[in-house]
Amino acid sequence: MKKMVTVVLILLLIVNVSARPEYMKDFKNFSDKVKKCTLCHVQSSGYGGLNPFGRDYAQMGGLTPELMQLDSDGDRFSNIEELLNGTMPGDKNSYPGKKAPGFTSLLLLAIIILYLIKRKS
Repeated sequence: MKKMVTVVLILLLIVNVSARPEYMKDFKNFSDKVKKCTLCHVQSSGYGGLNPFGRDYAQMGGLTPELMQLDSDGDRFSNIEELLNGTMPGDKNSYPGKKAPGFTSLLLLAIIILYLIKRKS
């Protein structure tokens, strides 16, 4: 019985790992940064529904010139600009040129917060 359960679990893992949607072929020429479930889905697991880019992609029936000109997530960058820059066209917080806060910015923020706390006391 244990062997049978183990075999079933291994088969389920193999099927799950090797599952790759056919539509990802549309994105083969883009950066690996965008070749993730979150390109079209809300969650990294692929569940939770489609994000704005995923909805537009499904509605337009694939990677069309019209889809590439749209700004699905409303961040002022077209879908093609985002894909070419390795950012997610369905996530308004992911766009070309956005940089993570550096050490200097975080240090300045910490100083301001400490100043405000000290000023209130």
